[in-house]
Amino acid sequence: MAQHQSFGAAPDSDSGPREPASPHGAPTGDELSRALREVLTLTQLARAVLAERLGMPLTNVEAVEHVIMARGAGEPIGPVELSRRLGVTSAAGTQSVNRLVSEGHMTRGPHPSDRRRQVLDVTDSGLTHVMGELAPLLGLLHEASATLDETERAAAKRYLENVSGAYRTYLAQNAE
Repeated sequence: MAQHQSFGAAPDSDSGPREPASPHGAPTGDELSRALREVLTLTQLARAVLAERLGMPLTNVEAVEHVIMARGAGEPIGPVELSRRLGVTSAAGTQSVNRLVSEGHMTRGPHPSDRRRQVLDVTDSGLTHVMGELAPLLGLLHEASATLDETERAAAKRYLENVSGAYRTYLAQNAE
């Protein structure tokens, strides 16, 4: 497979911080931000491949991912919140949910504390279907971190938490 250069990645490999080079004043970033952009680009490409392998539209794969993540966080997610997270209209979100429910990948049920609302969940067969295709990638990601010692793991974790915080701040600023 050909090497992929992500959007904004510099072709050279020096590791020093860079001065802003954009005519709009946007920083080009250091080697960590360039590596992160590469990971984000490759993540999007991998999602497209996953969707193709699953025989599902990308939006449906992303919907299943959001529901799985919400389940893992112990935060029930309904159709309205799912549509918001997908960045689609409620009608388009409902269409995705209806398709996923009819295909047996997802269920709708009453919200545990507000019976007027619905909660989505991924069925066991839906989870098995998605994880069957995703497991090889997850194994490769596990291998990628397996060689890190505790100090490196702590630094990587701190960096990723800082990146998550930056995204949350950006999203909060744009939600107002």
